[in-house]
Amino acid sequence: LSAASPAAVRSRAATPAIRHSPAAAALAARPRVSLLRGEATSLAKLPTAGKHAATGQQLSAMVPKARAGRVAMRAQETASGPPPVAFVAPPVALALAYALVKFTALDQALIGLIEAQGAPEMFRALDMPGWFYHWFHAANMAIAGGAMGGYGAWLGFETKAGRGDEPAWGALNGGTKRELHKQLMAGAALVFAAGGLGGVTFMMTMQKAVFESPHAVTGMMELLLFATQGAIAVAMGSNPQLRKAHSTLGSIILTLLTAHAALGIKLGLGL
Repeated sequence: LSAASPAAVRSRAATPAIRHSPAAAALAARPRVSLLRGEATSLAKLPTAGKHAATGQQLSAMVPKARAGRVAMRAQETASGPPPVAFVAPPVALALAYALVKFTALDQALIGLIEAQGAPEMFRALDMPGWFYHWFHAANMAIAGGAMGGYGAWLGFETKAGRGDEPAWGALNGGTKRELHKQLMAGAALVFAAGGLGGVTFMMTMQKAVFESPHAVTGMMELLLFATQGAIAVAMGSNPQLRKAHSTLGSIILTLLTAHAALGIKLGLGL
């Protein structure tokens, strides 16, 4: 073993003194606390334990009031179950949609409107392949409606998880996830309504019966549920019960949309 130099011996001898110096001890004892996700805030400016401890009121004052309110609101939503409207709305919408399709003159009204525009004759004049008339509506709804509705629904779940104020990909002027969720879902409702008219138009172009399939009934049901969701979104504000109903009903609507798409594929294969 080589002999240590006098300087190294002096350095090691001085280390314990530095480690246990008052300045080092004060630096190690300086408190830090994580107030929210991703926000490590130093409390060095607060009075130290040698004077008097920081109180809970001082810590609470450092948290933005708006964010603290959203945290409390999410806690209330988690503590309570969804209100009955989230589970009552789907069967009521289905029964109402069936009644509109089967027992009213809605089909005749739509047929008259579309024929007055000359849409079926226009599409027949295009003389497109059969698969175009069978699947254009499905492709259009999957791309436009699915993209808007799918991304919009994901933004809704992000908002529910407390990340609604983060920047949203694809938003104009730096919009947040909360803002883009509202815009996309309103747009998706309009796309689905217009797509329903398109589906009726293609059925008329192929000279098939309108509103005779379960796909037509579930489509009408989805439109009614979208209207219900919009009404809840307008009315909910900071009401934790309505916010819970909005998120629960949104999940149910996504599931029903999958069933609606499956019925549409079955209808297309049978035409």
